[in-house]
Parts: sequence; structure tokens; C-alpha cells
Amino acid sequence: MPRFSKSVRVPYSTTQAFDLVSDVARYPEFIKWITALRVSDHRVDETGVRHCRGDAVVGFKGFVERFSTTVTADVSEGAVIASLIKGPFRHLKAEWAIMPLERGGCDIALQINYEFRNVLIAMLAAANHDIAVDRIMSAFLSEAHKRYGSSPSASVPG
Repeated sequence: MPRFSKSVRVPYSTTQAFDLVSDVARYPEFIKWITALRVSDHRVDETGVRHCRGDAVVGFKGFVERFSTTVTADVSEGAVIASLIKGPFRHLKAEWAIMPLERGGCDIALQINYEFRNVLIAMLAAANHDIAVDRIMSAFLSEAHKRYGSSPSASVPG
């Protein structure tokens, strides 16, 4: 099963990073291949973890696909997880982990495990998954800069 991951160190607080990553409804504003997204079934469980459903339309290189995920956002763990409900995948799980740094800022890690049902789409995805994960992370970093500018913890160690 294809799997890819990327981690970046950012000058933003864990709260800022978590707010950005868990703001699923705004993904189409900054991730260009998400052409439509409807978020529904919002609820907060007894531990404070937020849950919702995301129904997305994604267009890439002439292909248009629709899929649905359940999204769990746990601020205490710094985790946002999207798991497949239905769509063109056999399996899909995207996991964001946000970890504070001692001297300010945080690390943001994204890991995606997926398998497409359609062989042609699977081949296209396999040929482009490194580019895709880089573009996803770049889109989030650009949006963070737009929302938060340079935060006070901008001198994060490398």
C-alpha cells in the first residue's frame, strides 16, 4: 500500500498549526485540486475531541473524483486524522501530528496511507505522490504565512 510522509519545522505555535490543519472546511481556499468540500455532522465527544464528515471533490490532471472521510481533531494529542468513508480508494488514512518544540514553534508531520481501486489512477498517483505531498505541505505553509505572518517564535532552531 502506498505511503508517504513529510515533516516540517515551522515558527508557528501548536495552536496555530492545529487550527490551520483542523480547519477542513477552508481547504479548498488553499489546496488547488480540492474543487469542492462540504463539511457536516460536526460533534464534540465527551473528551473534547472534534469529529466531522468531509465530502470532497478533487480534480487532478483531467481526473475528477469524489470521496468522503471522517475527520477527528484531537487538540490534546496535536492530531488530525482523516479516514475513508467512501470513494475511489480501497484504503485512505491521512494523519497530521503537531509537536511543540522546546524553544518555540513546532514540527508538523503528515503521513498518508492510501490505495486506489482504479489501476490507472493508482499509477498516476504513484508517479506523482512525492510532488503531491510537497504541494500539500507547501499549500499549508503558504496559508499559515497568510493567516499568521511571522510569529514571535520565528527563530526556531533547525
